[in-house]
Amino acid sequence: MRRYLRMLAIFYKSALITELEYRLNFWSNIGVSLFWLFWAALGVRVFYFHTDQIAGWSYNQLLVVVGLFFAMNGYHQAVLQPNLGQLSDYVRLGSLDYVLTRPIDSQFLVSLRFIGVYNWGDPLLGLGLIAYACWQLNYTPSLGSLALFALLCLAAMVLMYSLYLILQTTAFWVVNIEEVDHVIWSLVEAARFPVSFYRGWVGFFLTAVVPVAFFTTFPAQALLGKLEDWIAVVAVVVAALSFVLARAFWRFALRHYTGASS
Repeated sequence: MRRYLRMLAIFYKSALITELEYRLNFWSNIGVSLFWLFWAALGVRVFYFHTDQIAGWSYNQLLVVVGLFFAMNGYHQAVLQPNLGQLSDYVRLGSLDYVLTRPIDSQFLVSLRFIGVYNWGDPLLGLGLIAYACWQLNYTPSLGSLALFALLCLAAMVLMYSLYLILQTTAFWVVNIEEVDHVIWSLVEAARFPVSFYRGWVGFFLTAVVPVAFFTTFPAQALLGKLEDWIAVVAVVVAALSFVLARAFWRFALRHYTGASS
């Protein structure tokens, strides 16, 4: 474990040093992120001009979901897209052969080698909006709520990673699957609002079939003390099973990979 952490530190330090060669560009991107965060918070305010609550969510409670959406989107753009988004190119160009010959777990290297430095601050900005929303609500989460919130955020990250890896791993057979990133983005975009905003079969679909509720709604409910215990258990179990499935599918795909020379 220590070896892998040391390698991550080397990877990310190198990426940060490279990007900081153009510091104005770096800080301008942070400014753009701040603008979009402000715009997202202002945009949902329109829905509350004539009402105090929508589907049981007040404006400040909804800001918790918006903050989580911003944080999860930052995670997607800073970690998942720069790494897993290149998997189809690895297979198509044959550069995956070089990854497989290195003395380190190939899934680790394919998943975490790069980082989108311009989006590294988005999760922090999202958490900042969540803290602001709690302050506006005059609400201080208990230690139990904070722990459950952190656990469900981790489960959401694992679930999103696993889904992305499974979809990208199909590149071993399909090769050109550039549209996969748009699929993941659509899932994140749907998590901008609580699933209770979606009526009828749509809300059920975004909870039971496509796990959008696990990304933002359930962690927000946990922080606000509105989540039932059994849902938290289900979320953790689903995330764990999805990771095991993604790992198994990755190993299955490697067994059927013949290399660029074949």
